Amino acid sequence: MRIGLVIKYFFVLSIIAYSMVLSRSESVAKVSGNRIYWFIPDGLRSEPIVFKIYEWARSGELPNLKFLIENGSYGYSKPVFPSHTPTNFATLTTGTTPDVHGIADGAMRISGYPIKMVSRGGFSSGSRLVPSIWDISEKNNLLTSMISVPGSTPPTVQSGEVVRGRWGNWGVDFPAIVFQSEKDEAVTAEIGQNKRVFTFGSDLTRFVSLNSPTGWKKNLFGSQKPLYEVNLTNWGFKLYAAILDNFEVVFSSDKINLLFKLKKSEWSDWTNGDFKWNAKSDYNINTPKKSDLENDLSSLELHSQFKINVILAGEKSLRIRVLYNSINEFLTFPDFLAEKLTASIGPMTDFVDNYPPQLIYYKEDKKTFLDEMNMSFEWHRKAVHEMVKNSNSSLIIHSIYSPNQMLTSRWWLPYLDPRSPLYSSIHEDERKQLWDEVKSMYKKIDLILGEIMKEPDINTIVFSSDHGVAPLYREVRLNNLFAKKGWLKFVYNSKLDQFVIDWENSKVVFLQMNNIYINPDGLGGNLVHRKDKKYESLREEVITALKNLEDENTKTKVVELVLKNEDASKLNLPGDRVGDLIVANTFLYCFTEDTSTDLVIFKASLKGGYKQAILPANEFALQTPFVIYGKGIKKNFELAQTIDHVDQYQTIMHILKMPAGNYTKGHVLQEVFAD
Repeated sequence: MRIGLVIKYFFVLSIIAYSMVLSRSESVAKVSGNRIYWFIPDGLRSEPIVFKIYEWARSGELPNLKFLIENGSYGYSKPVFPSHTPTNFATLTTGTTPDVHGIADGAMRISGYPIKMVSRGGFSSGSRLVPSIWDISEKNNLLTSMISVPGSTPPTVQSGEVVRGRWGNWGVDFPAIVFQSEKDEAVTAEIGQNKRVFTFGSDLTRFVSLNSPTGWKKNLFGSQKPLYEVNLTNWGFKLYAAILDNFEVVFSSDKINLLFKLKKSEWSDWTNGDFKWNAKSDYNINTPKKSDLENDLSSLELHSQFKINVILAGEKSLRIRVLYNSINEFLTFPDFLAEKLTASIGPMTDFVDNYPPQLIYYKEDKKTFLDEMNMSFEWHRKAVHEMVKNSNSSLIIHSIYSPNQMLTSRWWLPYLDPRSPLYSSIHEDERKQLWDEVKSMYKKIDLILGEIMKEPDINTIVFSSDHGVAPLYREVRLNNLFAKKGWLKFVYNSKLDQFVIDWENSKVVFLQMNNIYINPDGLGGNLVHRKDKKYESLREEVITALKNLEDENTKTKVVELVLKNEDASKLNLPGDRVGDLIVANTFLYCFTEDTSTDLVIFKASLKGGYKQAILPANEFALQTPFVIYGKGIKKNFELAQTIDHVDQYQTIMHILKMPAGNYTKGHVLQEVFAD
């Protein structure tokens, strides 16, 4: 009887919620004179020296972009520091800098909170200190729709639409995973701590044992003999694979019924599955956990889809990629939008690979990367029409992360930018092939622009990005430097399979993307920026060590800037959300949190691009496109100077006839408007 009452209660709540969703467009139904589609591909480098996209457009390689620049205004835009995604999306969508909007990094430590824990996530809307453009739009009775926009989740709008967002600590997210045979010790060592989302989240690579096949239906393999089996169970969905003597791979969820049989490099179709998510787990290995019983009782079950690719299958090695539908009812607002989009477009591949990247360890990973990237672009291309036709939004903001993933991946940028030491390591015919692959990605961006141009209700198109990408040559393990100095202590934790910092006995630590935390009495407590002599003496020692840090191979000083916390405003950063020292790295280098028993500081990078802690004012590779097209916009007009990201916000607010807010910076680009 109690169960029946509970069911009725939730049924009534569902009816009320659904009625509210149906009526939400009635309360906010005003459409401005302009419907704007703001397309912001992530990490889309654009500058006049190497990635000359306007030149490519004029030559006919990017025909839709050609139309937009010939019939609109265009130029280049410069990101803020640190020049990575959460900080610059916050800047683009609030019209101000990190010292005001508060997003100083992806993982932020805040004064008064423990250093060893992330206090605020830069991708979460809850970390922002000022309203975003969609918040202000709603206050002015205008709807906004968002697709994969960092900072859009958890949703802060009561109306409009939100599809997914990215890493906003909202919803039920099943990231793609690689299952790798555990005996490939070289790869195991190379991956190290970089096998979880942002190094501490859910698995991106899982090492599995190759076992003797047991319990399989006899005629399931035909005439072939199974060599071994692996357990690929993930997110509560049972999945097994048997590798046959011809190196085909058989997949089954019960070892009785065949799901599919794949050869190396083949993909399966999307297949239905039932998955589980522990609602009381944050899937962060560094935080306290609920009991298994409590996790089990609080688990959510949902129906979704998965897709499999066999990267490698051999006698003693196996590498399998599993994708999951990137949207479900917990990742869209309103929730029924997930089912609607999946039915009309298909399961979503939001972006290729993840952070840290996983598809960089075998040459075969490159094909999987390209296949997966193409799936991502195809879904986002189809999503344009669905979002326009189904919404009453005055502003549609759309991002796709795959461009960043390509330009930071192992395979391309170091061989395309002439300043990279690896540029001369390949022949020109190889470089042409790589350019063809990269330009193919830009052509897919162009196809999405073409889809937007087809929509008759869209009056204004804005095309930009959050940051560009510079080539990467060497990683700098600052924490190994600090360990050598005796300032940092860490031990290997076999249960977590990673090195763990001894916070109580450590005095100095580097934490991504550009922060160094210092406390001569130990880092185990809360973050406090001290001012006493003991602290200042140690901080000066750290500054000296950083300024003297030199790559032994190239004799390059790898730290371009060291800034004290009290000077954070010089980089427009909030002093209470950054370290005791703020560091910027020299071009071609990047800082990492990684530690190792050998305490080696410099390491050749398998990642090919970087942008986070490079000073944007010093590097053209970080520039992005800015194109605006529509009624009242000058035609074929090129901006004389590189603009700042905050200027884009001011200009869009001007078109929407909305107040920008007294906390904003920048100015309206009056020069792009026709008289």
